Order: sequence, then C-alpha cells, then structure tokens
Amino acid sequence: MWNKLSIRIKVTLLTAAVLCIISLLLFIFNVENAANIFIIPDNVDVPFNSDASFTFDFDIAQRIFRTNSFYTLIIFSVAGTVLMWWVVGKVLIPLNKFSKEIKKLDITKINDDIHIVKSTDELGDLQNAFNYMLGNIRDSYERQKRFSQNAAHELKTPVAAIRANLEVLYLDDEPKIEEYKEFVEVVNRQIEMMNSIVTGLRLLSNKESLNLEKVRLYQIINEIVEDLKDKISEKNQTVNLVFDNRDMTVEADRVLIKQAVFNIVHNAVRYSRENAFIEIQLRKSLLSIKNHGESIPKESLEKIFEAFYCVDKSRAKKYGGSGLGLAIVKEIMDRHGFSINANSVENEFVEFTIDFKG
Repeated sequence: MWNKLSIRIKVTLLTAAVLCIISLLLFIFNVENAANIFIIPDNVDVPFNSDASFTFDFDIAQRIFRTNSFYTLIIFSVAGTVLMWWVVGKVLIPLNKFSKEIKKLDITKINDDIHIVKSTDELGDLQNAFNYMLGNIRDSYERQKRFSQNAAHELKTPVAAIRANLEVLYLDDEPKIEEYKEFVEVVNRQIEMMNSIVTGLRLLSNKESLNLEKVRLYQIINEIVEDLKDKISEKNQTVNLVFDNRDMTVEADRVLIKQAVFNIVHNAVRYSRENAFIEIQLRKSLLSIKNHGESIPKESLEKIFEAFYCVDKSRAKKYGGSGLGLAIVKEIMDRHGFSINANSVENEFVEFTIDFKG
C-alpha cells in the first residue's frame, strides 16, 4: 500500500506525523512548565493582602515561562528538522540508488534496463520513463551501427569492382582499345555510384535550417517528369497526373521537397514494368505516387525507409541504386513535419502517399 502512494502524499503524511508529534510534545512540556511555575504548593502560605509582593512573583514566573517556552521551541524545532531530514532521506533512498545506477551507465551497459525502484509512485514513473528512453537510445545506436557498417560496405563495393576490372586488364598482356573503353565505363559507373552514396549521406547528416517558401506542387512534379522523360520513354511508360488543385502550394524547402518527390517518382519509373502506367495524384493535402510493377512484401514496408535496407538483393543488382533514396525521403519529410507511408499489393502495385498536413 505504501509503495503505491505518490511521493507528494508520502512526504505530506510524514510531515504531518512529525508536526503532530512535535506539537504534542511541546504541548505536554508547556503544560508541565506552567504547572511547575504557576501552581502554588499547598504548604506555601501566600499573603493575598500584599498585592505588590504577589505581582512581583507573577512577573518573574511569566519571564521564566517565556524563557523556558522559547528554548523548548528552539530545541523541538531543531529536533523536528533533524527528524524530517532523516525521514526524507529514507524516502529518497531509491532515488539515490537510481542516480548511482545512472552514473554507472556507458555505451557498453545500455542493453540492460534499471530496476532499482520497486514502487509505483513518481520514482517508479521516472524509472519507467528512463528505461523507455534507454530503449530508444539502444535502437538509435543499433541503427547508427548498422548504418555505418552498411555505408562502409556500399562504399567498398564500387572500389572492389574497379579493382577487379583493373586486375583483369593488368593480366592481359596486350589489352585492346575496347577493353580500355569498357574499363573506363565501369570506373565511371562506380564513381557515379560512390558520388550518389556520398551525396545521400550528406543529405541525411545535414541538419541546417530549412529555406522555407511557398512551393507549387504541380510545377515541381512537372519538372520531375520532364527530368525523367528519357527514362520514361525507354520503357514506353505513361505518367498520368491527376490534380484537384493545380495551384496548391505548401510551405517547404523547394530543393529538398523536389529531391524527395524525385526519389519516389524515379523509383516508380525504375521498378515499373514496360508500357506501365504511373499514377501521380494530388487530392487535398495528399500526394500519392503509384507504380505498377514489382511489389514490396508487407514485412518490408516499415523497413524500406531505413538507409541501405534491401528488399531483394537480386532486384538491387538488377536495378542498381545507392540504397539511400527512401531514407532521404523520410528524413526530408520528418524535417518538414510531413508524413509518408507505403502500401503494396502483391504483383499489382506499390503506392507512396505523402500527407503535407503531417
């Protein structure tokens, strides 16, 4: 029962108890003090006809009573303060233990929660909140660790490809011009891949303030479709634009929003079948981009926004990409306070929806 009470109630009850005890002791002492000073013993003969003598004795008694009461008040106040110090110290023992456990934490000891406080009061709530925060730190640390490992791996891959082709060229005693050209093409592709990865990493790590302005979404999407028209033509695809309001604007960083939408539309073109339709719709505050082609398994939908997450390695080899596109999209949306989610139906379509109201 006691552990279920809040600290405020505990301290209030303990303070009230101490005050009651001090007041009771002070009352008893003052009654005894008054009795000893003002009650005249039976064997003492008081001359009531002498007013001056009686008044003088009464004044002395008053001074003695006041002096005794004052010193009693000081003594009991000090005693009460010491007692409250001791009582509050007992109440705060779990907090002190909790504080010591926190000071012991470092990056090697964040895998275990703290379970010092057994009560369900404010200290228990504080411990639960701290453990929740610790869990978030663990998740962030693991994501950062995976991110660093994946970034290192992705940067090694193009270097390894260049090295392998260089070794093949080196083993050929009389390489032909075509082999040199092929090697240069491989190097250019891998350099482009590394540049893409580095650019993506810079975008993810860039926390500079946003350059907000009124951005007209229809204009942005038209520019993106124009930028991708060659790739769209290669696969004989058709982009269908449906806008409720072509003049709709959002308060955003134009460069970043265009980059985010470009990444999604580019993926739609990349993963759509030949002769497929790509649907881009803006209804109220929702922008949806749907492509018909390879679907995404349900278990992967929540992970596709993680950096370097790969739904299917064979598909990654087939279509290429740095593995940072959707992670960049999510980061840009989060920084603006917008939301994005993905939906997929097997062997039918993949749809990304951006809510500009968050």
